[in-house]
Amino acid sequence: MKKFIISFDDFKSKSSLSFENERFCFNVDDNSIIKSSDLKVSFKADKYGDIVSVTGNIFGVMSFECSRCLKLFEKDVNINFECSFGVEEYQMDISNEIKENIILNIPMQPLCKHSCKGICQVCGKNKNDADCSCKEKNEQDFIAEKWSKIKNLTEIGGKNAKSKKKT
Repeated sequence: MKKFIISFDDFKSKSSLSFENERFCFNVDDNSIIKSSDLKVSFKADKYGDIVSVTGNIFGVMSFECSRCLKLFEKDVNINFECSFGVEEYQMDISNEIKENIILNIPMQPLCKHSCKGICQVCGKNKNDADCSCKEKNEQDFIAEKWSKIKNLTEIGGKNAKSKKKT
């Protein structure tokens, strides 16, 4: 049997197969939220007539980049999964199910810690390491400055839209 591929022939002599701590290679590209992974998979496959039921666990460590401060950090992963296959699928590739479960459990905005302060909007310094000497503008002033041009466009567009009459 190849790694993570099960066929109905594997169940000729027994009705159950199990594998422990199989290393799983999760390919990571440069644009990925995940920076590296060291994952293992344990699973058990049981044959019930024309159906194979697989239950398993994905565990290990994954590295992420914090969405606030851009610092790399590691997070423990422990994901349970279940899937089943029918007799019409002579060979079952469980690696696709494993990949899908990993992807579904990736945080949308990974944080190194919940209290991460992020990066200073003025100088770019990581505020978790030390406070910067910049005087950040208060939130109202910051929003007013950044969005004033867009706000003016909306107001101008709103006035023009009201004054136009259909003929």
